[in-house]
Amino acid sequence: MILVIGSGPAGVACASALLDGGEEVTMIDAGLQLEPARRRQVANLGSRSSISWEQASVGFLRDGVEVTPDGIPVKLAYGSDFPYRDPVEHPMTLDGAFGKASFARGGLSNVWGASVLPYRTEDMSDWPITADDLAPHYRAALAMMPFSGRHDRLEEEFPLHHDSPGKLGSSSQAEAFLRDLELNASKLSAHGVRFGASRLAVQAEDADGKPGCVHCGKCIYGCPYEFIYSSAHTLERLRANPSFSYRPGVVVEQLVEVGSQVEVTGRDLDTAGTFRMRADRVCVACGVLSTARIMLASLDAYEQPIHALDNCYFLLPLVRYRGQPGALNERLHTLAQVFIEMLDPAVGPHRSHLQVYTYNELFQEEIERTMGPLRGVLPIFKRGVLGRLLLIQGYLHSDLSARIQLVLRRSSAGGLPSLDLSGESNPRTRAALAAVQRRLWAERSSMKAIPVPRMLRVGPPGRGFHTGGTFPMKANPGPLEVDVLGRPHGFTRVHLVDASVFPSLPATTITLSVMANAHRIGSAAIAS
Repeated sequence: MILVIGSGPAGVACASALLDGGEEVTMIDAGLQLEPARRRQVANLGSRSSISWEQASVGFLRDGVEVTPDGIPVKLAYGSDFPYRDPVEHPMTLDGAFGKASFARGGLSNVWGASVLPYRTEDMSDWPITADDLAPHYRAALAMMPFSGRHDRLEEEFPLHHDSPGKLGSSSQAEAFLRDLELNASKLSAHGVRFGASRLAVQAEDADGKPGCVHCGKCIYGCPYEFIYSSAHTLERLRANPSFSYRPGVVVEQLVEVGSQVEVTGRDLDTAGTFRMRADRVCVACGVLSTARIMLASLDAYEQPIHALDNCYFLLPLVRYRGQPGALNERLHTLAQVFIEMLDPAVGPHRSHLQVYTYNELFQEEIERTMGPLRGVLPIFKRGVLGRLLLIQGYLHSDLSARIQLVLRRSSAGGLPSLDLSGESNPRTRAALAAVQRRLWAERSSMKAIPVPRMLRVGPPGRGFHTGGTFPMKANPGPLEVDVLGRPHGFTRVHLVDASVFPSLPATTITLSVMANAHRIGSAAIAS
């Protein structure tokens, strides 16, 4: 029997590969879920047409969402913080860094932005594998989820890895933006700028003959119809397989290889006692922070620093020359609408990834907050600005981004060890961000839009949830590294399968590549 720890995207992708290879798989997981009362509220919305929703019935979706001077706070799911709750309350300190582990069923896919784009080999220069090695596994990962995308200019460098993607309707702002980009495609391409419609793990209407996105605009809070993919959806499908079993209510703390098996110990949340079991192999898919906690304890590497890589996360408004008057009232989805992939030597040798968002109701709240006593002119301002406003959510390659130092420290009082995170700045980050802004300014006539540098916001390391590389893959791994099958130095039957093993982080979206690599390791681990 092979044990998979964690039900997030890496866990379900690895488990799927193992089951396809004929293995018996048990998945263990803390498995926290949305509160029953909120589940009933979501189910009530999902059972009705969005046109019939009353304001009173949807208000709960916005619980805990408040626009502040520091930007939108951490994304919640249906007004709940359940994806971030720690049932054991592990000690963790943060110094110039951001970090949240997930013990939820489905992990952080409960709150992700659903953007999916593969890595390029050119951005994986220090990996012992290439994008070609991941290609069949990208296809397998996309087969697990609904997928919406288009055949467009992104394909040359970023294959779709899918035969029949759904087509999600774009907002009027996005369509107008894409038209202007297309009119200037040759010039943009010559300057290293590629673009296309966003690719999203979202069910489009009539894709595969199924109902899909109704463009109700609530994506940022959680889809009441569950059209946005969560790995919990794949978990439910896996549970129909007689070779698969799922055991929630477990938090793993340590792994030890004993002969030809691996002994797993931890906490049983139902009994508050000790959990213990053995398996022939163990695949660890707990997310970067929890995997680090487990493996540092298992390796007795207390007080020994390791480093997590990060993709610098930033927000930058774009103001279009022309507005879309109907943008504030149209039905639309509020996930990323356009992808821009930028390769500029002034930034660095790797592509930067820009996700472009069009109007959602939080834009208006941010403007109301900044206008203060001038809110009386808001109706005029709305017509003149909100139909023109776009928001870039950008990421830099990890080579240009800060790192996070992680240290697991024993408790002097005999309690749980503390995982201490501290940010380490990268002297190349500021220059790279400035170069991104210069390139956007230089392309203003092609984009028919200008960036607003004074409103640039840069998150602390870890804030964009694109983090990994704590136990990097190497062809010949040493201590605190793993081989191409995710096996840590000194282990033969333990495989790390989440982003912990990424040697570097290309700027493009991380979750699809996490799933593809986990599927690759699961497929290959059977034969090892």
